Amino acid sequence: MNEVFKKIIEDICYDLSINYKFLSKDWIIMLEKNENRKFISGFKFDLNSHALGNVLDDKYATYEVLKSIDVPVIEHNIVYSPSNKNNYAIDCNNFDYLEQLFYKYNKDVVLKINGGTCGAQVIHLTNKEDLRKQYEMLIKRYHSLSLCPFYNIENEYRAIVLNGKVELLYKKIRAVVIGNGKSTIKDLLQNFNPQYFKNYNEENSEFVLKDGEVYEYDWRYNLSNGAKVSFEILDEDRKNISELAEKISNKIGVNFGSIDIIKTIDKKLFTMEINSGVMTNNFIDQVEGGYEIAKNIYKKAIKALMDEE
Repeated sequence: MNEVFKKIIEDICYDLSINYKFLSKDWIIMLEKNENRKFISGFKFDLNSHALGNVLDDKYATYEVLKSIDVPVIEHNIVYSPSNKNNYAIDCNNFDYLEQLFYKYNKDVVLKINGGTCGAQVIHLTNKEDLRKQYEMLIKRYHSLSLCPFYNIENEYRAIVLNGKVELLYKKIRAVVIGNGKSTIKDLLQNFNPQYFKNYNEENSEFVLKDGEVYEYDWRYNLSNGAKVSFEILDEDRKNISELAEKISNKIGVNFGSIDIIKTIDKKLFTMEINSGVMTNNFIDQVEGGYEIAKNIYKKAIKALMDEE
């Protein structure tokens, strides 16, 4: 478990006179006060139902749930291993099915682990043979994958919700830099996100971009892949995104979680994913006062958890 997160929980428990124990190699935190005993598992608080947590950990299941209640959501298609011969996997447990989807989405797709986090194994593909290669590699290791059409994203946002209200909303800016004819890629990336790129030492690190030349470090918006936090959000977007996040929270009972929402280049909003655990370590690293912001949110969550509101 992240040491900063542990420190936050320790500080909060001290403030609220809550007893706590780190168990299971620090993966579990048990909180106790007045014979009330609750748990934090990883970054997941004992505020959402266990069944909902399972739904949110499954990208295809989340898509099906949100679609069924008319919430705008990125389209997902589940793909099972060929070894899965169960009835539910029939017709979607082979590469032929994946190939059909590839052409359906105009040969522009994203393949990902159905239960993955932090942008791990999320791959943008426009070539059938590359798709086959990635599929064959991943399906040997994972029970199921998810394939989505590629969306042209203008911005991605994260909303942390607690009891139906947005507690924190920020924008994620991808690690993309523009050359000036003088600075190296390393210098430009370190200027963009000093914390993440402080030890950047890849082969192109000393390459100088031409004036106006664009270098895209990563096409994804994950803070764990070099993107950075921004609070510069248009008022209209803030209103619409907050309303969508709160609608989702209240409709399916996300009492505490983080909701990732995209705005496409044609100005449409879609839910990308919902996280049943609330991670703030990258946010804390980047934002001045980030520790206190995160602590205040977790403190509210723990008060709700321990019935101290």
